[in-house]
Amino acid sequence: MARELIALCGLAFSGKSTIARRVASALGAELVSLDAINAARGFDGGAAIDDAEWERTSLMAAATARAVLASGRSVVVDDTFSHRFLRRRFAAVAQASGAPFVLLFVDTPLAVIEARIADNARSGARDHIAPEVFAHHRARFEFPGEDEHPVRLGSAEDLDLWLAGRGGASVPA
Repeated sequence: MARELIALCGLAFSGKSTIARRVASALGAELVSLDAINAARGFDGGAAIDDAEWERTSLMAAATARAVLASGRSVVVDDTFSHRFLRRRFAAVAQASGAPFVLLFVDTPLAVIEARIADNARSGARDHIAPEVFAHHRARFEFPGEDEHPVRLGSAEDLDLWLAGRGGASVPA
């Protein structure tokens, strides 16, 4: 399969990281996680992070994606891509590398997300997100427009169908 840049987009706790791992595994692509970059930089993604620091993290991820594409491999970028300018940035990285840009929008109902956040607050199974951080994130989130040609994933079946249509085997969750 030709190299490409696949970007995961969706609200926090929508399931993007799980899907990103499945897509990267199924397609043999490299995974770039902005949460992992932030953690390596010493930031807690569930707490408020200054916009300037998020910008640095995004630029680091873009540089990594550019290098992966230059090596001839595909890359899956795991981020909320909550702003259109961020999606445009990574689309430009793909275009400059001569690679297609695919935007996967994880369209999870808000009630499901809120239940996941509440369950996680009790279990601590993954990094937390402070209520005020999620509220700020949700209020500023710019959902992808049809002009961005997002692939909407509303269920595991949607992902399986998308992968099957690309020749990628279904990978268990």
